[in-house]
Amino acid sequence: MRHPTFKADPDTAGFQTDANGYLYDPHIREILTRSGRKVDAGTEALASVRILAKKMHALMERWADHYGLSEGRFQILMRLNHQTDGRLTMGDLAEMLDVSPRTVTGLVDNLERDGLVKRVDVPDDRRSVHAELTAQGRERVKALWRDAAGGQAQLTKGFSESELIQLRHLCLRLIRVMGAAEGDNHATS
Repeated sequence: MRHPTFKADPDTAGFQTDANGYLYDPHIREILTRSGRKVDAGTEALASVRILAKKMHALMERWADHYGLSEGRFQILMRLNHQTDGRLTMGDLAEMLDVSPRTVTGLVDNLERDGLVKRVDVPDDRRSVHAELTAQGRERVKALWRDAAGGQAQLTKGFSESELIQLRHLCLRLIRVMGAAEGDNHATS
């Protein structure tokens, strides 16, 4: 199966290079200036991360759609595939995906209709139901994984290993800081 194509993005055509050889987005600088905010590296970096996240989400949506899935259904298949027994309670799925139980029910309904997941009662808890990956679901996940490797290679082929390690490191540091800030906000609420 062919990978979804990357369409030309007019937003990225306007990137420029600063005096140190680093890319920046003049559009972000213009917005900051127009709004009276200081143009600083932190604001520009976070704006770039937000734009990247939005573009990655759109790419994931197109990729999942390529396999007849929504991103939400794709995420459920991935979560189930990572379980030794291929099953999770509907409540655990909702918590993992940070969505309502009703949303998970709708996603599992569609996956069950397509034969990728089945519902299994939990013997010791009549109120709980597991979503379980079927053999057909496992095959779909295997196909997704095979093609994902090619797509990821396409996205990262212009980067050195050290650049990718630095990217990983910086993203995880930012996630750690956000987690700590979130914890601080909960403590003061």
